[in-house]
Order: sequence, then C-alpha cells, then structure tokens
Amino acid sequence: MKKQTNLIRLILIAVISVGIIVTCEGPTGPKGDKGDKGDQGDKGDPGEIGPPGPVGPPGPQGEPGEPGNSYVSWEGYLEGIQCAFCHDAELDTVYRIAGKTFQYLVSRHYTGGAYLENSSSCAGCHTTEGFIQFSRGQTVTGHPDASPPGCFTCHSPHSRNDFSLRIESPVLMLAGVVGEADPIFDYGKGNLCASCHKPRAINPKPDPTKTAATDTITITSSRWYQHYGVQSPMLAGTNGFEFQGYTYLNSYHTNSQLIRELGCIICHMAREERNSAGGHSMWLESEEGELVAGCQTAGCHSAPFELNYEDVQTETESLLDSLHTLLFNRGWITSTGSVNASVSNPLKIAPAYLSGAIYNYFFVEHDLSLGVHNSKYAQKLLESSIEVLTAE
Repeated sequence: MKKQTNLIRLILIAVISVGIIVTCEGPTGPKGDKGDKGDQGDKGDPGEIGPPGPVGPPGPQGEPGEPGNSYVSWEGYLEGIQCAFCHDAELDTVYRIAGKTFQYLVSRHYTGGAYLENSSSCAGCHTTEGFIQFSRGQTVTGHPDASPPGCFTCHSPHSRNDFSLRIESPVLMLAGVVGEADPIFDYGKGNLCASCHKPRAINPKPDPTKTAATDTITITSSRWYQHYGVQSPMLAGTNGFEFQGYTYLNSYHTNSQLIRELGCIICHMAREERNSAGGHSMWLESEEGELVAGCQTAGCHSAPFELNYEDVQTETESLLDSLHTLLFNRGWITSTGSVNASVSNPLKIAPAYLSGAIYNYFFVEHDLSLGVHNSKYAQKLLESSIEVLTAE
C-alpha cells in the first residue's frame, strides 16, 4: 500500500511538471507549408592565384603613447602597424632590419657590458630603458634588469611606424675648465650620439689662470676626468684645457658642412661591400680591413685613403706616450693610467694650472680616435701640455 502511494505521488509530480513547462512555452501554432527547393547553380572553376601586389609605403607617423607603468603603454603602439614590413626579409626593402641586427651584434653597444652600469645616475646612457626615460623627459631610475643600448634606444618604430631618431635637437655639453661656458653641440643626426657621448661634470675644475706658485688644486678621485664620452666636444673643438699663450685650431672635420649636417654617422655608419664594419656596428675597422667609404664621400678625402692619414694616429699616439711618461714621473698618474689620487691620499698640484696636463691627457686618450676626430686640436692640446711640464 505504501509503495502504491509513493508511485501515485511520482506520477502527480511528473504531470504537474509537464503542465508547468507547457504553460511557460504557450500553445504550438499550426505548421506552415514547406517551400519548394530552388535549383542549385553550377560550380565555377576556381580562379588562379595571382602574384602578390606591391608593398605600399609605411603609414603616417603616429603620436607616441602616453606614459604609463608598463613598457607597452609607455611606448605606445601605432594602430594598423604591419609587422612584416620590417620583420620579413622578403618585404623589408627599406630598413633592412635583419642585416642591421647582425651589424649591431658585433657593436660595442651590444658587447661592451655598458648595461651593467644601470643605477639611476648611469642608466640614462648605459641602458635602453634609462635612455628612453631620458629622451621622454622623465626621471631616470635604476634598472637592475636593464638591456644594453639597442634598436629601441635610438628608435621607437612601433609607435612611430618608422625609424626616425628619438633625439635630433642640439645637445648642451658641460664645460670642464674654469672660465669656459657650457658649449652647444649641433651636428644634425649626430646629436643623438652626442646625447651620451658627452662629458660629465668634473670637480674641481682646472683653472688656466692659476699660475702662481701658491695656487694649489687638490684632487681626491682616481677618475678626475670627464668620463669616456668626450668624442662630441673633441669633434667640435671645445672643452680642452687651453694653456695661456697658445693658439688652438681645429681640423677640417669640425667645420665641414657635410659633417655638421650628418654628424658621426657619415663615417661610423657608412657601408661598403665585403666589409662587416660600419652600419650599426659603428666600427671603422674589421677583419676585412678599414672602412673608409664615409671618408671618401664627395667633398672629403680622395682614394686611396687610410685612417692613419698623414700619420695622424701615429703622431698622436707618440704624443700621448710622451705625456704619460711626464705625468707618471711626477707621480700624478699610475702605470695603468688612472689619476694617483683618492680621498685618503689626495693629489695636490701647484701651480694649479699644471693640472691641465692631466686633463688634456685623458681628454685625448678617452676620445679613442687617436686624433682622427680633430687632429689639429688633439695634437695641440698634447704638445702644449708637454711643453709646460717640461718647462717647469
């Protein structure tokens, strides 16, 4: 009896459930007549695939993205950018990214380890991330996970859709000598290079007027020089320590209209067949030999030509060796070439103006071109330094 009661209950629940469903859906309307099927048309033959059309030019330059917290929003991505224009060797007939990448991989920018100088005071030039902050007018911060100077250091292709330079405006240099105004460097596209290849502050500054026996300069750093990035002022013929009574001239490179328009790239980024130097390697010499294609640009040097033109590098190196010997014999520099000074063991020089000889030694040495950038200026700085030390 109990089983029958339970069965009746289940039947009632099922009936009620069906009723509810029917009530929710509403009554079913009458079926309509089926329409006739139309005739199916014949299939056409597939057409042949034609060759790809020509690649159009890159679109107009977009505005940089607004600064943000992430790298993507910080740089911004231009809408509609087509990756293959740059990242496909078959389509990239304008920028040649693949080849330039290989050039960069042998450059000092990539192999020199500069990105390890990634504190807030150094990252602005030594790392990609820091330079991007600097170029955007932002506060440069430390970057422990920094990358070496590379493509995105100098360019912002994803936000601009081209490889225009981040910086082309004139660059303010820091004068290293008392009485000299901070010079402006303005050499076209070379201004981007000068944004980092420029002097840093030096303290105390040497003073050409301090010639009395009682005038003393006290040096407390083994790095008493304007860092290693002095190529820009050397090219421009500024920032050397000019002793009183001497005349300092510049070479043709300083005032060449062509170099003033293109700057460093005319020589360091030239290209020629069968030579891996130049381009984005920036080297002027490789296993294949010297790169002199830029030097032989119309209006400059004629062929045959070598970097040691008229023995300028040989003579400059000889002058550097002579000055090094004089400074070492006085105990002012060490055998390895650093200044013989520290906070606990300061170097005191009197008359103070003689310290200009140390300053000039490092200025020419750190330029690294052995006079090529500005032969007349570099050699006169060394010659005058040797003469004043020899006379004292």
